[in-house]
Amino acid sequence: MTTAGNPFDVIPAGLFNLLGSGGHQRHYMAILLRIYALAEYNRFGLTRDVVLGEMVDYLTHAGADVLSQGDGDADSEDPEAAPEGGDAKTYASWMLRRLLEAGWLEREQSSDYTEFIILPDYAFTLLEALRSIQEQRPREYTGQLYAAHQLLTSDNEDFAPALALTQSYEAVRQLVRGLNELNQNIRRYTERVTRDRPVADLLRLQYDDYAQVLGPAYHALKTSDHVSRYRRDIVARLQGWQLDTDWINAAADELATQGRYSPAQAADEIHHYLRFIITQLESLDPLLAEIDRRHAQYIRMSLRQIQYQLVGTDGGFKDRLALLAKHLAARLNADQLLLPADAPGFLSSPVHHPDHRSLYTPPRRRAPFDPAPVAASILDPADILAIRAAAMDEMGQVITPAKIRSFVDGFFNGHRAVHIRDLPAGAFSGADGLPWLIYTIAYGSHPEVHYDVQPTPGEPVVLGDGLTVQPFQLVKRALGR
Repeated sequence: MTTAGNPFDVIPAGLFNLLGSGGHQRHYMAILLRIYALAEYNRFGLTRDVVLGEMVDYLTHAGADVLSQGDGDADSEDPEAAPEGGDAKTYASWMLRRLLEAGWLEREQSSDYTEFIILPDYAFTLLEALRSIQEQRPREYTGQLYAAHQLLTSDNEDFAPALALTQSYEAVRQLVRGLNELNQNIRRYTERVTRDRPVADLLRLQYDDYAQVLGPAYHALKTSDHVSRYRRDIVARLQGWQLDTDWINAAADELATQGRYSPAQAADEIHHYLRFIITQLESLDPLLAEIDRRHAQYIRMSLRQIQYQLVGTDGGFKDRLALLAKHLAARLNADQLLLPADAPGFLSSPVHHPDHRSLYTPPRRRAPFDPAPVAASILDPADILAIRAAAMDEMGQVITPAKIRSFVDGFFNGHRAVHIRDLPAGAFSGADGLPWLIYTIAYGSHPEVHYDVQPTPGEPVVLGDGLTVQPFQLVKRALGR
């Protein structure tokens, strides 16, 4: 594993000083994002005139208050202070000079003396992150597990193991990072969507627009792109590679040829990628369960917000009655004997005569609980022995991991792997053949057995009694697993 350096060893020391003080932070950021949008897909570079024109356009539309605003961290006698009373072009030239001095932009001059303004590599990365924060786009999870599954389970002749493993590692890392981010920010997402909305909009959000507003990507991850659809195939393939020394060496050699690692470092990276993907995929269920729990919690919070707005801020009936009396007293003290024109009218409801349920009924003491005596039947000792023998016989017929382990270990006969088509004839035939086949496959991931079940390509295999299964092989586990 390589050790990453400190990022502040790469970026200029005063890069964020321009955005940390003074009165122009938001304007500097808006201008930088505009320049970044121009430079992102520009093939020939941005000339100084183009950049100044974009800045003048922003300052013109931002209003005169920007041009008249002084630099909060600059002395009035400082030659670098903001020009007062200047036009938009003069002000844009001053801001461009400040951005160049801080390191957000750099100058580059061509052979014909044309001056270009370029964005350094770190500025591209930082501005892309800031633009993502500005746009508040929902994170997409759809397709990341599918892409990793397609890369790792491909049987193409041009399969590049190191490239497939590296890209799958990045896809799984981005997926887990996004889910952790979602889990820690569900409250912020819910509050941002429901803040300052009237009751009608909250109800429409809850019952009509929820899937489009709060979680289409996460909804896809829980349905069409669910982790259980791809996890078993991915984990089985990676566990097989972990035991294959030749595959590890080939992948490490391919990674080392890229020039980033030595052969030993490349092998460590391959092992790290394999362990990371397996560990993260197998530990996703608790994370998804926690996301569901927090998600339901804050959805209930938005429902309580609806109830709060429907009932009002006055509390219960007594508080509302006291508030009404307070308002009426205030109007009476102001000699306003009539109700306002927009006051609701009195409700006319039918009057019912009192009945036996209208008066207060004191609580009645319940009769003490007197359970009936429990009569335990006495069995004959012979019946007890017969029942015990039947239960032990039934328990002895249960297929346990120990029985499956003994059953499968007899197939290897000194080999590390055995294909389903190479098993002895009649291994899964007869009335009990199907249950033993099912339990052999089901216990393939059980810690008490000594083998793994790995799917293999090819046509379906016909076993005894017309039983047809997809091809797979039984692979003996390494010691210590």
